[in-house]
Amino acid sequence: MIAKPILTIAVPTYNGAKTIRHMLDLLLPQADDRVEVLISDNCSMDETPKILREYQMHWPFIRVIRNEKNIGPDANFLSALRLSKGHFVLLLSDDDILIEDALNGILDFLEQNPDLTLAYLYTIGFHNEYRGKEHCITPGRKVKESFQTTDKKRFMEYAQFYWGFMSSFLCSKKEFDKIEKPERFFGTYWLQTYICILCSKNPLAKLGVIAGPCIGAGSYLNLANFDTSLIDGVYYRRMLDFAVQEAGYDAAQLNRWYIKRICILGKRAVMKEKAAGTPKTNVRRLVQCTIRYPYAWLFLYPFLLIPAPLCKWVVQSYRKYRKTSGELRINRPE
Repeated sequence: MIAKPILTIAVPTYNGAKTIRHMLDLLLPQADDRVEVLISDNCSMDETPKILREYQMHWPFIRVIRNEKNIGPDANFLSALRLSKGHFVLLLSDDDILIEDALNGILDFLEQNPDLTLAYLYTIGFHNEYRGKEHCITPGRKVKESFQTTDKKRFMEYAQFYWGFMSSFLCSKKEFDKIEKPERFFGTYWLQTYICILCSKNPLAKLGVIAGPCIGAGSYLNLANFDTSLIDGVYYRRMLDFAVQEAGYDAAQLNRWYIKRICILGKRAVMKEKAAGTPKTNVRRLVQCTIRYPYAWLFLYPFLLIPAPLCKWVVQSYRKYRKTSGELRINRPE
């Protein structure tokens, strides 16, 4: 490996045995000496440590850090960022994937644009199991050609569908190191995005949009292990407000995105929770977050009134269509 790699791909993991093999199988053959692969294992209790040892035998350049105790996701994310040696850092979730043949294009763009502060990696989605990019969905605006800009509004036209999604963004390590006390964002549930915001705080910050597709985002069609009204309602709203106030992102643009997003995620969460008989989302708070938006009256509230038996039938039918086996369960319970 060269003295200072261009990119560190940092993988924070906890009990990732079900998905990390597939992620590594796609990532590692693409890596060259321009890349550092760092895995921060947050004291996993499953087969993850054994799997990582197996991969280190075949890919000795993998750098594995294992925490002696579980320090929580935020601290593990931050530790992975701080330990990274690359000029740029990508936090890649252990259940997402780097699309085959994507890494070389990412590295070429970073070499050509060394003064980037933040970049969005064109992301596509897969359900349950990645079976190749031709089987993925392409939500959001397609990226036909990579570019660099200082226009945050233009940047967000492409990035906003995945704004908040950890694996879709990489940042300058130099800009990250300038952030004072990033621990102050612990417990906000959007630590990684607050970091993106502060890396792009300068009005002349250079933002990249990288064509691909680059990242495959996994959707496992199970229940979230959190209250959507709190995380995607209250805390996501606070994060967007911070982006406007601290880094000059466009308030109207983010507001339009917020209401559309919370309506989509809110109705999905409530329907799945009714289907499973496992209420987690505070419906009253969900309404409080959206009551002043006419959009919600049309595209959220009617779904909140669907009876549980019908929700169960709809969810089961959709899971069957997506060939998802097993009972509807909470994804990665605490």
